[in-house]
Amino acid sequence: MLESKLERRMKFTDSPVIELPVNGAVLSLQQDNGSMHVGTSVWPCSLVLVKFMERWASPSDNNPYARVLDFGGKRAVELGTGCGVAGMGLFLLGLTDLVLTDIAPVMPALKRNLKVNKPILRKNLKHSVLYWNNAQQIAALNPPFDFVVATDVVYIRESVPSLVSAMEALVSDDGVVLLGYQLRAPEAHELFWELCDKAFHIEKVPHEHLHPDYAYEEADVFLLRKKRRSCERVSESDG
Repeated sequence: MLESKLERRMKFTDSPVIELPVNGAVLSLQQDNGSMHVGTSVWPCSLVLVKFMERWASPSDNNPYARVLDFGGKRAVELGTGCGVAGMGLFLLGLTDLVLTDIAPVMPALKRNLKVNKPILRKNLKHSVLYWNNAQQIAALNPPFDFVVATDVVYIRESVPSLVSAMEALVSDDGVVLLGYQLRAPEAHELFWELCDKAFHIEKVPHEHLHPDYAYEEADVFLLRKKRRSCERVSESDG
């Protein structure tokens, strides 16, 4: 069976530089596959998410995501930004008030990519060290945010509860988690969706709605919205 154009494009683990066209510009993404940290590599879901957003970025009567992707005046935070692919891509699509976060060892790779792409971005994007289990670091970001962005972040079971908790703490009650997802580890996968089901309404984007050139077979996009707490429903009914 012949490889598709996308499959060839996604097989970039040995390439030191990945290029991603976004909104008339081309991001140049430098990765370090020899690092012990997965965040220094470019992963497919970040590309899939950005190109999905680009496909539906223009408002129209038949755009099912027009309200979701209204970036005007909105704030965003990206979790596990890694090389900064999703964050930089969404910035180019108009989500300009955002902060990119990851653990300290990944920061040099992120800063390198922000510097390389500064001529395109024309701005120093905000970035911050964030460990998902650190409540002080979460509070310092000044939540809530209209959007929480996360791609390829579910691969260690032990980190899943902190991840879901951070997503809950950071997204506003009427906000959206933009999730690029690929199954990496079955145990982490099972726990992640179990916890997400308790906290969020989960909408899976149909595969045919992804960008046709970036519809990676194993990658999906999800839109997560907070479930309303029972105590909130009770207080409203009492009022």
